[in-house]
Amino acid sequence: MYKIIYILFPILFLSCKSDAQLSMERGIKLYDWNKLDDAIVEFNKVKYLLNYDGNQSLKSIELLAQAHFNLGISYAKMELYHQAEQELLNAISLIPNKEYRDVLTMVRSKMTPSPNTTDTP
Repeated sequence: MYKIIYILFPILFLSCKSDAQLSMERGIKLYDWNKLDDAIVEFNKVKYLLNYDGNQSLKSIELLAQAHFNLGISYAKMELYHQAEQELLNAISLIPNKEYRDVLTMVRSKMTPSPNTTDTP
């Protein structure tokens, strides 16, 4: 009997997900279903739950950066490019990686008017 408890306890303990991880998963699923407003609420919950204070594990910081990144993508899909840019900058400040910078470049290109749309007298 005790052997089963000793075997099951670590499995159950390690398989439990935090509220922030569950909110992230819900946000991703809502984004996939194109429910962007609801996805943004879930990604913001992750930010609230993991409010960076400098004493977090790398795993928590990566999850927080991913929440900012997902918010940036969601805002960009809604064509809210300034909010998208800010969230992507927050993600890059936590975990600077190429994927985040590439998406930021794409968002910034959408923010600037193309030369073809300017009126010339």
